[in-house]
Amino acid sequence: MIQLRHIKAFLAVADTGSIRTAALRLNVSQPALSKTIQELEEILSAPLYTRSAHGSMPTEFGRAFLHRARIIDTEFSRAQEEISQMVGAKGGKVAVGLSAIASMLMASQALERFWKKNPNVNVRISDGLLDRLVGGVRQGEFDFAVGGVPPSSLGHDLTIEPLFENRIVPVVRVGHPLADARSLKDLARANWLYTNDQPAFMALMNQHFVDHGVPPPRVLLTCESFSAVLDILPSTDLVAALPRSCLTHPLVRARMVGLALDGGGSHTMVGLVTRAGVPLTPLAASLAKAFRQIGMRYNNLAR
Repeated sequence: MIQLRHIKAFLAVADTGSIRTAALRLNVSQPALSKTIQELEEILSAPLYTRSAHGSMPTEFGRAFLHRARIIDTEFSRAQEEISQMVGAKGGKVAVGLSAIASMLMASQALERFWKKNPNVNVRISDGLLDRLVGGVRQGEFDFAVGGVPPSSLGHDLTIEPLFENRIVPVVRVGHPLADARSLKDLARANWLYTNDQPAFMALMNQHFVDHGVPPPRVLLTCESFSAVLDILPSTDLVAALPRSCLTHPLVRARMVGLALDGGGSHTMVGLVTRAGVPLTPLAASLAKAFRQIGMRYNNLAR
């Protein structure tokens, strides 16, 4: 039967690309590690690696097994964490994936609440777009993720809990020539900045323009880094499509203004994504609760 040592050995080789380096990481001899990999290949009746002078690369079977192996390893570690937390051990770990908006608006406040009740807990935050966040939750890399999610389901293996609605509004620098615009038609010739080019988001924005009798916007820049947006937008005449809630942040409020257009704007939903049927560890559940509490504050901003 496959044992955890087989999984650990397989992942070490996958991560390093080398039997020698993987052996050093695991503090075992190269022959012992090679034997463990060979045992796993015999159990699965399939070759998992091709060996060459350049290292060890996963075969087609190895790549298929890699996805499952990472989940097994992560869930084993999380199971240990959960029991440790339940018996009252100090410390612990939580891993969270956040969108740029969730990170900017919610992270510091949620962590403050969380650490008051759970001091000395290590929290790892990774940011990214929806595909990255969802993939991290699905593969067990994150306990949960918070970010803008589409209204449609992400799959039966995931659960989406709505936190708050976000109205997307045009945002310009202070003193922008179009700062007094009151309709999308006033922005028809503007060059736009979008923070992502995901099909669902693009379709949502384009439809909003079409509904108001305006051609789809001319997107000159797609910038997934929100820190770069904060640097670029105040120095250009670009018009950005940003969540209205971000205007509450001091770094944004001091340098940018949202345009109050007739007809309002498109809406997206910020939600908390978890794996369906897989309970959060006590610490992860406590941090998720803190994000829910912060999310309630932004509900009125979309109205």
